[in-house]
Order: sequence, then C-alpha cells, then structure tokens
Amino acid sequence: MMDAQAVTLRGRLAAEALMIDMCRVERSIGEVTDPVTGVVTDGWETVYEGACKVQGRTAQATVPEAGGHAFTVEQLMIHLPVSAQSRLDDRVTIQSAAMDPDLVGAMFRLTELARGTYRTADRWNVELVTG
Repeated sequence: MMDAQAVTLRGRLAAEALMIDMCRVERSIGEVTDPVTGVVTDGWETVYEGACKVQGRTAQATVPEAGGHAFTVEQLMIHLPVSAQSRLDDRVTIQSAAMDPDLVGAMFRLTELARGTYRTADRWNVELVTG
C-alpha cells in the first residue's frame, strides 16, 4: 500500500506532465534607477522560468460596468510546479503556449493560491495585467 506522500509525489509528476506551456515568474524588487538616464522604473527579478499551464476557472467571462465603461473579467488560473515557490503578487508572463498561441506574451498577477497538504501543483487564481 502506498502512503499519501508517495501518491502526492506521483500526482505532482502527472500534473507537471500537463504543463506544456512555458512561463517566467518575476517578483518585484521595488523601484530601480537607471544609472545612465536616471529613469526610475519598477524592478523585477526572475524567480522561476519553466513549465506551466493556463486553465480557465469558469466557462464565461463577466462584463461589469463602472463609470460608463464595460470591463471584461476573465476567470483564469495558472498552474505551476510546487517547486516554483511562487508568491502572491508575483508576475507571470507566458513565453510559449503549445495549444493556444494567443496566450504568448500574456502577463498575469498571482492573486490567490489554493493551499493544501497534498497539492499536486500550485494552482493560482490570476488577474490579467494590461497596459
């Protein structure tokens, strides 16, 4: 009989086999100043680069209105290996997407992690970053 840890580790391998997209996860390091131009920008460091999966949470996007403008809100998730050690507010950029080339270049902010002892992947709710 297998113990729960062994089954979870096998589940992680299976979950990672489905992660056929490639992404970069970056973490904010605060503002940085270019020493030549003096321009101040947000600084980011790469904390993970590798396999991921973009997953829809719901079948339909919502279109709320505010100030006379309609916004489309997509309910999406990013699945990352548990070993990615991602955190709330990290930024994920999709670098390649084997089954959906429209995802390439999309940037998301990690907003909520489904936690648990026997997780087979980090399943993050995300917000699409635009502008």
